[in-house]
Amino acid sequence: KLSLRFSGRVLFIKDVIGSNEICCWTFFGHGKKCAEVCCTSIVYATDKKHTKVEFPEARIYEETLGILLYESRNGPDQDLIQATSSRGAVGGLSCTSDEEEERSGLARLRSNKQNNQS
Repeated sequence: KLSLRFSGRVLFIKDVIGSNEICCWTFFGHGKKCAEVCCTSIVYATDKKHTKVEFPEARIYEETLGILLYESRNGPDQDLIQATSSRGAVGGLSCTSDEEEERSGLARLRSNKQNNQS
């Protein structure tokens, strides 16, 4: 989603030559390497060799947003600030998790119940 939305600012390149890692994300800002996130493989020693790859999606997302926020541009990107703000509400739009929606719904119900009892 981020690569489509910020296609003018984000470039994704697949390294097919250099790394021995299963997958590795390298983040650059202002022309310098800022961060690296690599997948890890866990090998289970059973009668058959099983390998599980741990893909740190949240960390990759966090580093991508960090680069987008701090890479210089003409000014702050309001969409990005909204997506990364703890409140998530700018200009009447709101991005919340299911848990946050459930909590705010419960708070509204309690408030309505108290108002109706008054």
